[in-house]
Amino acid sequence: MIDWNKIDTSGSKPKANGEVQTLCPSCSHTRKKKTDKCLSVNVETGVAKCWNCGDISVRDKKRNKISYDLPPQKWANHTNISDKVVSFFKGRGISQKTLIDCKITEEKFYQPRLGKEVNNIVFNYFYGVTLLNKKFRSSTKDFAQCKNAKKVFYGINDIEGEKECFIVEGEMDKLALYEAGFKNCISVPNGANDLNDVFENCENELKSIEKYYIAVDNDEAGQKLENALITRLGKYKCSKIEFVKGKDANDELMSSVFDLQDCLNNPIDYPVEGTFTAQDVAEDIYDLYDNGDSETLKPKGSNWNNFNDMFSILMGQLTVVTGVPSSGKSNFIEWYILSLIKDNKHLKASYYSPEHFPLKKHHEIMCEKVVGKRFLPSKYDDSRMSRASVGEYIKWSSDKIYLTMPDGGITPSWSWIFERWKEQCFKYGCNIFVVDAFNKVKMDNRESTAQISDLLSDITMFCQTHNVHVFLIAHPRKMGKDESGNDIMPDLYDVKGSGDFRDQAHNGLCVHRLYDTDDKRDVLIKNLKAKFKNQGSGNIGNTVSVKFNIKNGRYFEKFEDNDPIWDKPTQKEIEPIESDIEPSRLNALSRQSGYAVQDDNSFETSDGKTFEYPF
Repeated sequence: MIDWNKIDTSGSKPKANGEVQTLCPSCSHTRKKKTDKCLSVNVETGVAKCWNCGDISVRDKKRNKISYDLPPQKWANHTNISDKVVSFFKGRGISQKTLIDCKITEEKFYQPRLGKEVNNIVFNYFYGVTLLNKKFRSSTKDFAQCKNAKKVFYGINDIEGEKECFIVEGEMDKLALYEAGFKNCISVPNGANDLNDVFENCENELKSIEKYYIAVDNDEAGQKLENALITRLGKYKCSKIEFVKGKDANDELMSSVFDLQDCLNNPIDYPVEGTFTAQDVAEDIYDLYDNGDSETLKPKGSNWNNFNDMFSILMGQLTVVTGVPSSGKSNFIEWYILSLIKDNKHLKASYYSPEHFPLKKHHEIMCEKVVGKRFLPSKYDDSRMSRASVGEYIKWSSDKIYLTMPDGGITPSWSWIFERWKEQCFKYGCNIFVVDAFNKVKMDNRESTAQISDLLSDITMFCQTHNVHVFLIAHPRKMGKDESGNDIMPDLYDVKGSGDFRDQAHNGLCVHRLYDTDDKRDVLIKNLKAKFKNQGSGNIGNTVSVKFNIKNGRYFEKFEDNDPIWDKPTQKEIEPIESDIEPSRLNALSRQSGYAVQDDNSFETSDGKTFEYPF
């Protein structure tokens, strides 16, 4: 596969069909006639193929090519670092040889916080022979970088050809490891921030690494960075370095180079695979005893109170969502995930939903939920969002929501889905994944219960290995009607294909719209399965009554909220009204699966207009 960014089409005029002939980065330099243009590039479709070596390239349509600014390309192997700087680093346990090898320099630079130009230590960010960025550090620990610089790991050249790599949290820690003899080390440029661009720009170098050693600071920021790194890199490929004498590698070096070497030579494996005794996880067991269960993930708004009492999720799990056709499975899960993202800032979601093609239509639906108003004009009302609100949605969602869709209208396989998920974990930090729906992914034999069982096992293992959550929307087999002629509410055992949807899922939900009520917006959400007690395992079979807001695609228990979710207005409580759902109807729905209904069958809503819309 040819890196699209290495293809040079400058100076070539495209043909009528958009094609350009140019040199092939893979083979032209090896050919006898090095000037032969053997690479055909279609600049319109973003596809390139070499007729000589057969390599191809596909332009990444998800991200626009960014133009970066380079610092002045003036460099010398400085040996005249001032005594003051040499003395400072010596006090940190770092020799002048390390400073020279790692290209540390001094430079006058304007520090914005100080409001003046001062002398700075300069950490020079090289990529190959090109100087991409400079980080300036004043004597008062003020930091600044070049504007609009391309972000890469500090020391990225030092892992070329390596199979193992240490990752630290700062340039000083990189120098500390270099001093201790561990040169295969890189540092993040800005903590856990801006990792998307850094990983993307260094993707080729990182893909060859087989083992990562996470050597970040022993503090809250370090923990945040550690979690972000192991999510992207894969826990199974990582081990942790723990520092004993201080909070970071440089503190350990200042104690003794032997102390630092001892820490680096004794990494601690993350428990991703293998067999463990209670002693291996004793610390975790005591933590559970002392502090209780980990906090589950749930939306925090008052419109989720009853649902949160019944159901919540954890990372490392699979949730299967079912319901008869046109019940609103997709709508409900979208609103649930958007609410999770709003209230849990570390969450990012990836959707594979071919039923919402083209992508702009999927964004239309989500934009309505996020903004709280209609996207397009309607004959029923004029409460359409402004064009500025669309821009706010694009800005808000761009680093939170990612849509997955193969090129060329091809139905993807599960192996293709897994590869995209791995890349999205790596590049963008995605940790929530949605497949809508199960039958939209290619399988050799969809009727084979053994294949479905193996696949569900693969999905659950992916969740656990990468510490992410997967929502799988699956249609039930054809359901019958109850004595009143209404759709029977399906269970997980009713999902078409296999009972393993019930057995292997950690959690399960059913979304069931009550078309037979006077208000066609009435919906029941049923807890079909919850793995642990703190997630709602004691509420299996219980239901929550909600209403569907036809104008914006949201669901509500108590408040009909039409404000953008990036705002946090004070919500006004709506006067409760009696439920339109008859108690006998609720009881009948619960009896279908053999579970008892909740004692409290009432809910609160607004007394708005009823529209006859398809769900």
